[in-house]
Amino acid sequence: MVSAAGPVGWLAVEGRAEAAFIMADGLREEVPRAVRALCQLGVALILMLTGDRAAAATPIAAALRLDVMLADRDPEGKLIALAAEAAHGPVTMVSDGVNDAPVLAAADVGIAMGAHGTAAAAAAGDVGLLADRPDRAVEAIAIARRTRRITLQAILLGMGLSLPAMVAAAFGWLSPLAGALLQEAIDAAAILYALRALLLGDGAVVRPSGEAGLSARVAEHAGLRGLAEALRGAVETLREGPAQLLELRALKRRLREELLPHQAAEESALYPNATTRLGGQDLLGVLLRMHTEIEGLAGRFSGLLPLAETPGDFAEVAPALRRALFAVAALPAPHLTAEEGALAGLAGPEEMAAHSPR
Repeated sequence: MVSAAGPVGWLAVEGRAEAAFIMADGLREEVPRAVRALCQLGVALILMLTGDRAAAATPIAAALRLDVMLADRDPEGKLIALAAEAAHGPVTMVSDGVNDAPVLAAADVGIAMGAHGTAAAAAAGDVGLLADRPDRAVEAIAIARRTRRITLQAILLGMGLSLPAMVAAAFGWLSPLAGALLQEAIDAAAILYALRALLLGDGAVVRPSGEAGLSARVAEHAGLRGLAEALRGAVETLREGPAQLLELRALKRRLREELLPHQAAEESALYPNATTRLGGQDLLGVLLRMHTEIEGLAGRFSGLLPLAETPGDFAEVAPALRRALFAVAALPAPHLTAEEGALAGLAGPEEMAAHSPR
């Protein structure tokens, strides 16, 4: 059978296996938004470092679009991985596990989630989050960057105003009393400027730029709608026999060569550009979630097809194959419609009308 993502519990009736229960961790609701926010902040690489098995960690890493996933790592292995990444630049570690305390201590910045995390992790981290939410780490990074930027600006402002005053005093153009009063005014101005760090700012997130390729993506939608229709047709005509295997192989190839590359191109250029154009807000998160779901369903269909091609096994696999086909056929059309609605403001009416379905 296909490898499971977590421990498997079997239900047997009179010595015969009737059902299998797969136990696996779910994805926390706030994590996808946190990962996208880190990308907007300009974080160069986001790595998942876990002691879980690769079969359990891979779907999570794929759903989050992480750059690197390292599984089956004990505390020593995590330290080795951290040292390898530290050779390329500063590293921030976010965790709440007791096994991650050494890595939190060794990282340039260790962020421990302290609400429900272990005392060892909280003690080892440089930053402690009172809320047990990974997205709070993103806020901490954004606040730290903005505070540092404003602090440096305040320092430069104070120095920039003080130097001309010092030159004027050196040439006797300022009396000691006037110089002292002017310096107090300069210090007060620099302090007041630095107090901007206490206000909410809109410059914490670095907004991405680049060529969106909107017209090309919208032009591909007609072909993808045709693919969805072909998938639905295959569901309706799927027979309990191998006669349709050639058609199913063609659909698998179209999913791999048309749908999945289309989604990857959108995520690499179109969505970041659209987020910037729409005001820097995370308005496309639901579209990314649908991408993940479509990708998982396409992978399930592709994984079942080789089992159906095994001589004598088609009848047994056909029900699961039909369900997988139905699921993967149901999502693309509403996803494309939702995407066109969300991105309509980025294109002129002529461009959207030219590619929208009649």
